[in-house]
Amino acid sequence: NQSVGALVKENLPKDAILVGFSTVLALLIALPLGVLQAVRRNRLSDYVFTGFSFVFYSMPVFLLAILVISLFSIQFHIFPAEAPQTSSALGILEQPRALVLPVVTLSLITISQFSQYMRSSAIENLAQDYIRTARAKGLSERLVLWRHLLRNCLIPIATLLGLSLPGIVVGALLTETVFNFPGMGLEFYVAANRQDYAVLLGFTI
Repeated sequence: NQSVGALVKENLPKDAILVGFSTVLALLIALPLGVLQAVRRNRLSDYVFTGFSFVFYSMPVFLLAILVISLFSIQFHIFPAEAPQTSSALGILEQPRALVLPVVTLSLITISQFSQYMRSSAIENLAQDYIRTARAKGLSERLVLWRHLLRNCLIPIATLLGLSLPGIVVGALLTETVFNFPGMGLEFYVAANRQDYAVLLGFTI
């Protein structure tokens, strides 16, 4: 006896926490990683990171979630296999250990995508005249990379981030189902099994 709007109001803040944390973590790792790959292009570290990126990018989200649970919950007992079970967004933040595996699962998929775009953008910008000018002025390599290169490389990444958000939310649907995360993704899955078209239509919109 709940309206679709009430379900959205209850579950959307919890999804915002999951998707928000995973996206921020992915950006914090992917941006420096892409720059590092561009600077060390065609070297061993570039090949290794590119290989890992392709593996995670091509891996289904549910498979990665199951592997993460098997390794960190069943084999080593470091993190719980189930996401925080609470009806409020604040309650989720009170159980950070249970939030680690869902966030890491979503982040790994997103890191692999962002890092490759960042690598391509950085390689293109490294050949530009403004980079050569900055080096000719005697600036250190760190200043050239983080003050000049990174700023210009973020433009395509910002566009990619906007285009990727729907895909991240879809990934959250599968992740929430595997980890039993009480958000819109799990509610969508339950509604699909029950053929509850009103909830499916409202959540899709």
